[in-house]
Amino acid sequence: MELVHRGVLTGLGTDGYTHDMLESYKVANILHKHHLCDANAAWGEVPQMLFENNAKIANRYFKAPLGVLRAGAAADVIVVDYNPPTHLDADNINSHILFGMSGHDVVTTVANGKVLMKDRKVLVADVEEVMAKCRESSAKLWKSINS
Repeated sequence: MELVHRGVLTGLGTDGYTHDMLESYKVANILHKHHLCDANAAWGEVPQMLFENNAKIANRYFKAPLGVLRAGAAADVIVVDYNPPTHLDADNINSHILFGMSGHDVVTTVANGKVLMKDRKVLVADVEEVMAKCRESSAKLWKSINS
């Protein structure tokens, strides 16, 4: 939080703890609250890091604009199946993301304007084949580390 408050451009990612950025969002929120002993900590900073600063950082390295929906941008989008029991609008979206959504709610993904997954069906790879190769590779890696 100190870096953010000092104006240092700080993003939010994952080091492999999870591949689910919504879970990383939740963990970051809790860790900052715990570390600072402040239940109000990170409420604005964590979504800023994820939804604003990550795009600013990425835009330093990529030609197509990222983090926006407009002509010429990369058009990376997720569609989430989320039907909340309470009102949802721009003023409370962060609360809904934090307390109501998870990566399991993602039903469609689009990257660079190309639909990669639609209605939870991966369109660009054979999932079973990829998973089999992952398991084979991980078994080899595990063996090499532990032998």
